Amino acid sequence: MKAFRLLTMLTAGPLLAASMEPRSLLIEQRLAGFSDADYGPAIERSVEEFERRTGRRLTPAAAGRCGLKVSSDSGVGLSTPKPLVRAVSAALVRRGFRREGLVICDARDHALRQAGFLPPVADGPQDFEGSPVLAWEKLAPAWASDGRLRYENQVLPRPGSAAVAWGDARVSVLPKTLFDDVDFWINLPVLSDSRALGVHGAIAAASLGNMANAERFMDNPFNASKVAVEVCAIPGLAKGNALTFLSLERYQVLGGPTYDAGWVRSEKTVLASANPVIIDFIGLQKINAGRRQGNVDPIHPEPPIFAAANSGEIRLGSCKPADITLVRLSAP
Repeated sequence: MKAFRLLTMLTAGPLLAASMEPRSLLIEQRLAGFSDADYGPAIERSVEEFERRTGRRLTPAAAGRCGLKVSSDSGVGLSTPKPLVRAVSAALVRRGFRREGLVICDARDHALRQAGFLPPVADGPQDFEGSPVLAWEKLAPAWASDGRLRYENQVLPRPGSAAVAWGDARVSVLPKTLFDDVDFWINLPVLSDSRALGVHGAIAAASLGNMANAERFMDNPFNASKVAVEVCAIPGLAKGNALTFLSLERYQVLGGPTYDAGWVRSEKTVLASANPVIIDFIGLQKINAGRRQGNVDPIHPEPPIFAAANSGEIRLGSCKPADITLVRLSAP
């Protein structure tokens, strides 16, 4: 946790004379608990602080819609907390969005149902408390002919995988909804370790968790970091990613991203930033602290995804302490 303490620490105060670059800001919001009543005011304070310091308002524009990218692939035990989704939704409704304009989304229909964001069966409304829920895998066949949405890589799916509807298993399909149909989108990942990426958090959710036919990369650590960073840097996807909220209500330090209750830890904290790299870097510190407490070797050396996130022309965001302003907010 040494690197975390070295971040510049500020408290909430008057608006700075010049608006900050959003990716240089990290907000650490403490929670009193994990109920709707705890998340609601905490997330509102975080959004207010983000808007105040960066000058970016999370309000409707031409589309009048916002994407809420949840994480459900690890199952109900390690999915985006529903009180967090409700709190973010409420903050956006207060800023002018309609509930039906908040699009909850993830890659797989089955996972969304298991995690409770969709009803168990496909009959009736496919929504979560009034917000439509979309699964990219069901929509991808209709999008696969759009060159902007095709991510090609020579890694093939594991043997025995079902054939893809668009015919080329070396193609993954990106979400047209987040490219074309929303004013911006908010990433709501969960945190775990990962054999493929080292840290499975904000970058993973925004990339591998945001397209159909991405499972092929999870068995390929050599390729996975490159793919995750490249996808996060695609302009049509990256320009709309306004903010990430990572709740530490449940995070996993060993055996992830497959859920294992024995290695799940909890902290009453939500991290918020437009920079997915600093979110994952702090996540790595949390995972390694949990591993040491469990007498398990920490993840070492540092996973290559952090270097890849800022190499060549790609600049997803710094994780250097000198580049980050940390604002710590106490529980409301």
